[in-house]
Amino acid sequence: MPAKIERSRQARILDAAENAFAEFGFNGASLRHIVQGAGVNLATVYYYFDSKQCLMQAVLGRRLGPLRQEHLELLRRFEQAAHGRPLTVEAILEAMLLPPLRLAAAPPAKRQAITRLVGRIATEPNPRTQELLRDNRAGVRAAFLAAAQASLPRVPLPVLRWRLEFVWGALAFILCNPRRIEKESHGACNLVEVDKVLAEMIRFFSPGFRAPAAIASAEPSAARQRGENPTSKHRTTL
Repeated sequence: MPAKIERSRQARILDAAENAFAEFGFNGASLRHIVQGAGVNLATVYYYFDSKQCLMQAVLGRRLGPLRQEHLELLRRFEQAAHGRPLTVEAILEAMLLPPLRLAAAPPAKRQAITRLVGRIATEPNPRTQELLRDNRAGVRAAFLAAAQASLPRVPLPVLRWRLEFVWGALAFILCNPRRIEKESHGACNLVEVDKVLAEMIRFFSPGFRAPAAIASAEPSAARQRGENPTSKHRTTL
């Protein structure tokens, strides 16, 4: 079978699976929905994908893969420009925020598929889907955690994880329904104005990352893990 036909058939199956998962959720979507949507038989689906879980993995990879790549490339570009110095909190936040904000501001035809899918995953969490999503995003999360630890070595690791989660959570909310924010704010918050949104979010989040921890941590700080004296005086890299 020509490669072009193979790619077309796989794309139709993935499109149908994506629509089914977005509409019915992982548990509610059946292979019957996917077969009917793709216009293929069940054997063809199993020829390309071993299971419904494999289909979800492929759907997430297709939609979140470009976002993951943009996140890592932007962070790498900032790190190269820093010439070995830790990134500022502002640079880390820009690398975290900018790719999803660009996606949220894109025309509906470009962003609708991923926003529907993220919205379904967020509102109807399924353990298997959540595990696939974590696997898909693990590399990105680890890269930003490492950058944040280097930038803020005296912030306890659990506290740093919480603060990063606040940012990821805000981005997930934005991607679930980009237009909702504009409606809720009566037009005051327009995600199309990416530069303004980015500046406001960085201005809001950056002091929080630098703030003292509100609670004592049982885990050692990043500085202790590297063998530094936590009582020694040195300026936190900003």
